[in-house]
Parts: sequence; C-alpha cells; structure tokens
Amino acid sequence: MKSTLRIAAAGACLSALALAATPVRAASPTVTLYGLIDTGLQYVSNGPGGHSKTGISTGNLSGSRWGLRGSEDLGGGLSAIFTLENGFDSSNGQTMQGDRLFGRQAYVGLSSKDWGRFTLGRHNTLMIEWMSKYNPFDNANFSIKRPDPAFSDRSDNTAMYVGKFGPVSVGAYYSFGWNNDQSFSDRSLGRMVGGGLRYKSGGLDAGLLYHGKNADKPKTGADSGNREDRVIAALSYDFDGLQLYAGYRWLEQKLARRDYKNNMTWLGATYLPRQDTRLSFAAYHLDDAACDDMNNAVCPAAQAAGSGQKSTMFVLGSEHDLSKRTTLYAVAAYVINDDKAALSLLGGKYGANVEPGKNQFGLNLGLRHRF
Repeated sequence: MKSTLRIAAAGACLSALALAATPVRAASPTVTLYGLIDTGLQYVSNGPGGHSKTGISTGNLSGSRWGLRGSEDLGGGLSAIFTLENGFDSSNGQTMQGDRLFGRQAYVGLSSKDWGRFTLGRHNTLMIEWMSKYNPFDNANFSIKRPDPAFSDRSDNTAMYVGKFGPVSVGAYYSFGWNNDQSFSDRSLGRMVGGGLRYKSGGLDAGLLYHGKNADKPKTGADSGNREDRVIAALSYDFDGLQLYAGYRWLEQKLARRDYKNNMTWLGATYLPRQDTRLSFAAYHLDDAACDDMNNAVCPAAQAAGSGQKSTMFVLGSEHDLSKRTTLYAVAAYVINDDKAALSLLGGKYGANVEPGKNQFGLNLGLRHRF
C-alpha cells in the first residue's frame, strides 16, 4: 500500500511539473477570405486622335481584389499577422499591379495592442492608407490618383510601422527597392521613405505626410539620384450626414539635368440624403506638371513639364446600397486642360489617353459587390 501511495504521489508531482513547464497555448489562429468585384460600363471622350470610346471597365469605385488576412494571438496583447491581397481586372480576369500574384499587398508582421503594428513585405503606402482617404472618391478610377498617381503608390521590399495612441496615429515606412531588385552596389536605387501623423477625434480627421522615392530603373544619362519629394496636408470633417474634404500637395522632382515643381489643391464633399445613398463632388486643381517618368535625365520636350500648364478635374458621383454588400453607382468626370496640359481620366503617359490641350468627359455606371 505504501509503495502504491509513493508511486501515486510521484506521479502527481510529475504531472504538476509538466503542467508548470507547459506554456499557455494562445487562441487558435484565424484566417479570413475577403474581396470585392467592381465592374461597369464606361464612356470617355477625346482620346488619341480625338476619338471617344465605350466599353467595360473595372475598379470604378474600388479596385477588384481577393485576399487572405490572418492573425494568431501570441498572448500579452501581441499577435502575429499577415495579409495576401491580389488585384485583378474583372473585365478580363487578368492580374494587375505588374502581373503580381499578390500585387496589392503581401506582408507578415507583429501587432501589439499597446505599441502598434510592424510588418515586412509589399505594402500599400500611407499615400493609399491615409492620404487618399481625404477625398470623396478614395482611390477610384476618377479620383485623386489621376492628377497625381503617387496617391496609389505601393512598395515592394518594405518595412512599415503604424501605431495609434489615443486620437493620434503615427506611421513610417522604408523600402529597399519599391519596384526593383535590392542592389548590392547602389543603396539609393529604388529607395522609398515616408512618415507622418494623423489625428482623428469626433468629426475631425487630419493628416500630414512626407513621401519620397528614388528612381527605380534610371535611363541613359540619369541615375538613382533622380528623386521625388512630396508633402501632403489634408483634412476632412464629418457633420453627421455631410462630410467635407480639403487638401494640398507639394511636389519637387529632381532629375539629372533639371528640377520640376508643382502644387495640387482639392476640395470635396459627400452628402447622405438617406442612410443607403451617397452623393459626392470633388474638384482637383493641378498647377503645372512634373515628368511622368522620374527615370528620365530630363523630361521630354513634348511633355512641356515646368512650362506653367494647368489642369482641373471635376467629379460628381452617386452611390446606392442595395444591401450591405452590393452597391450601384454612377460617376461622371470632366477635365479642363490648358493648351499644353494632358491630364486624362484614364491616367497613363503624356498624351496617351487624351489629346494635349483637349478637355475630356467620362462616365462610369456599374455595380460593386463585396464578399
């Protein structure tokens, strides 16, 4: 009997030691599949040769995408996180963002409830995550990314930190090659850096951001010293049914043989006549233009950058929610270009999608479904 009791006691002690040595298991990891499909009919006037076109377009309100988002609770308020997000053209099924499988986002990192989030991989920069939110149309086709494509900048090979402390958020990112292989010999090639502050309290939302990048694939006569520096200040205020927006963007572009500077200002508003309907308006004014390819030694004379050209784009939109997931929309836009400017509703290189000096009208009618 004594032997049996000693064996039982020893077993109990071993069990207690085993329990003490076993770490507490964190909650099971979660993985979410999500996405949206946005497709519509589009009409655009005054393309090359003065011709118009009508067809199917994608991403009119939001870029079509699907993705996987996951997290694992590591305990103590710390989580491991990841996001893989693919962008695709819903008019033909092709992948976008340079034919990348996960061209919108692909990162892994750690998130702390107290200290913020640190991630590594391919990211939306804060030009997308913060500054494009300060206009009524976010990153839609007819939006702020047309007068300045950097408002939809993403970056490869990037370390990013974002933290929220009460009403104030801080963010910073550094890319070792935003659109190119990381170089052994040239530390400036394709470098990107950004940092800023955001304040949200009540109806007020205001942000300030610096966004700089170097040439990723310099052409003859240029080098990685080619760079662009932007400073953006913007705000919005929600009056409970009426949201107003305003912003300013300063840009200096330094090419090997010449520098260019320009300014952009914008105003906008979104009105909710009822809970499921939104009416939006925005005006974007571009004072002069930078080169559309920062890899050049000097901007091609045909583009007339730095010659005082001006463009103004007006956008009017209506959205109606059929459900929490499905939205019908109509968005109309009109660009006024002076005799040298060539701002297009479709973006692209100088003169590729609008005749220089010509005005352009565009209309999108479509459906967006989230899942």
